[in-house]
Amino acid sequence: MSNKNIITKRFALRVSLAALALLIALVSQPSLAIADDQGGIAGIITDANTGAPISGVQVQFSSPSQAATATTDAKGHFVVLSLAPDNYTLTLVKQGYDTKEVSGNSVFADQTQQYDFQLTKSTAASSGSP
Repeated sequence: MSNKNIITKRFALRVSLAALALLIALVSQPSLAIADDQGGIAGIITDANTGAPISGVQVQFSSPSQAATATTDAKGHFVVLSLAPDNYTLTLVKQGYDTKEVSGNSVFADQTQQYDFQLTKSTAASSGSP
């Protein structure tokens, strides 16, 4: 095999490896990934009188394009991701508290909006009535 053939094969191998490395580098760049067209809503729900977080609140999200549900954790936090951009009405439901409905909560693509709420204990719960 001639020296020229060896040099040509080595050059071709180097070019192929360089092209492969460049392809891997481009594919692995998160900035080149397709933008997500979804958004989210997160927040904290607290007691209106004490400011204490309320766990177990069912948070219902509804809009013309979608509906979803979440439940608050022990620290009153909730989060729902993968919501279509739209205006949502949130309904907050917890036994012993007045149900609260809040409209006009906007979701934007590639963003998670923070909406915090307070619930008031229901008068039936505080008076001891069934």
